[in-house]
Amino acid sequence: MHKKATKGNAIMTLKEQLKCDKIISFGDAINDIPMFKISDECYAVENAVNDLKEYATGIIKSNENNGVAEWLEVNFK
Repeated sequence: MHKKATKGNAIMTLKEQLKCDKIISFGDAINDIPMFKISDECYAVENAVNDLKEYATGIIKSNENNGVAEWLEVNFK
């Protein structure tokens, strides 16, 4: 895989193309760290790896308990 093929680089490309003002991301694994580093807000699920949680704005319910869906429902009515 190319070294520039990261979630962070992909999101920055989309942000530019879509002219987005804010990036909110969700993750659970170590490969989400580049994405978290460039996000305005980033949420790790409860069952995420501890290294990722260090970068998180907050911790939400696990992905097994619909944490992301619940967060979106509450914050984007």
